[in-house]
Amino acid sequence: MAFLDWFTGIDSEDEQARSDKLDADLRALNESKRDQYGEDWFAQAQQHINDNAIPDVAGSIDDSFWEGWNEGAANIRSATGTGINKTAGTLFRILPWQVWLGLALYLAFLLSPARRWLKKGI
Repeated sequence: MAFLDWFTGIDSEDEQARSDKLDADLRALNESKRDQYGEDWFAQAQQHINDNAIPDVAGSIDDSFWEGWNEGAANIRSATGTGINKTAGTLFRILPWQVWLGLALYLAFLLSPARRWLKKGI
């Protein structure tokens, strides 16, 4: 039993067997009604069964799980990114660019060796 089987409470092997049996039962029922509804109907019914069959239930469950996981992660990234971008964007738009330039130059001066040289009197 795989982790996702334990996590979801569904045994994928049993579901695969159940799906295959239901498809076989439906094919048999369609075969019994073939004379009543005609060949065009029968061909269309068989095509619908083939189009909607799930050949790998475990793979389908895994794909759906990871699709949901990625969609949820994208929603979280979108929500947090939007909030951060709006907050930071508002902060940067409040002050004109000249103030930001002055703050950057002041910070560069504080971190530069020139400040230490001025303190020592060089």
